[in-house]
Amino acid sequence: MPRSARLVIPNYPHHVIQRGHNRQTVFASGDDYTYYLDNLAQWKETLECKVYAFCLMTNHVHLVIDPGENPENLGKLMKRVAGRQTRFVNRLEGRSGSLWEGRFKSSPIDSDSYLLSCCRYVEMNPVAAGICTHPAEYPWSSCGSKLERKYFSWLDFDHIYLDLGKNETERSEHYHEFLDAA
Repeated sequence: MPRSARLVIPNYPHHVIQRGHNRQTVFASGDDYTYYLDNLAQWKETLECKVYAFCLMTNHVHLVIDPGENPENLGKLMKRVAGRQTRFVNRLEGRSGSLWEGRFKSSPIDSDSYLLSCCRYVEMNPVAAGICTHPAEYPWSSCGSKLERKYFSWLDFDHIYLDLGKNETERSEHYHEFLDAA
């Protein structure tokens, strides 16, 4: 039976989740996280996608990605990044086979209020998992970049986040309040 087509809408953000095979560890060291994010930054530019939020947990990833004009770019981006990560981990660990559990899952984000809430959900993952007490403390998330720590210069800011204030400081303060209200 052929798999069903994925709904991807051009110029709309999508919440993307990809899990490790059998929920196994995908990111075991800082090098693993860095390699994934370097590839994400490279391929988002190449394919003209926008990344509004991300959180890399040990056994899965959450991303908020806008594929731009070409809806196929979301699948292309995920294929390139996941494939490179698989080859990287397999080479390091002297193993072969799949790192990821099947296809990534994605759903379009169809409203402005849900976009901001979805970004908050993505960035609150390490807090929900008990890894840290505030999402900005977690180094493998986009949250620190939104709260003026500038970890990831390649991160895109969606129009809803930008409307939170007239400048970086105001946006950061309002987003901090929004996170704390979760």
